[in-house]
Amino acid sequence: MEGMDVEFRTAMPNDAESIVRFWLESSASASVTDTVEDVRRVTANPAARMVLAVADAEIVGTLLGTFDGWRGNMYRLVVRPDQRRRGIGRHLVRQMEQLFAAWGVRRVTVLIEVDRPWAVAFWAAAGYPRDERIVRHVGTLSEQGSEG
Repeated sequence: MEGMDVEFRTAMPNDAESIVRFWLESSASASVTDTVEDVRRVTANPAARMVLAVADAEIVGTLLGTFDGWRGNMYRLVVRPDQRRRGIGRHLVRQMEQLFAAWGVRRVTVLIEVDRPWAVAFWAAAGYPRDERIVRHVGTLSEQGSEG
């Protein structure tokens, strides 16, 4: 990366507290799954991989990739605000694409918040144009299972 020594590595369960703190400090949009327990669970899941960008022993970027057997999915691309526009995000994406290729993934979906035009522009430039045919619907399950 431009002018900095960045290491890219797979997140481990013991990184969970640092990851959640990084998301909070980087003003990433909050989610009900932004808990240490949930991050530990995803980092231990064989169908998921979180790649970290680390500089000076501090997390400066994250990207979560999952494969459900049908499609690859990318979530939680977060780069520390003072480290943006240095190629970290693009490098995280390319690393995830390499992993997906090894897993046999042929199609990838990326979730992007519509009120973040810089994110929409980044993903379009990275080769993931908006799909005008799809609308996402979301439900949240309670801790005891689905409600109703």
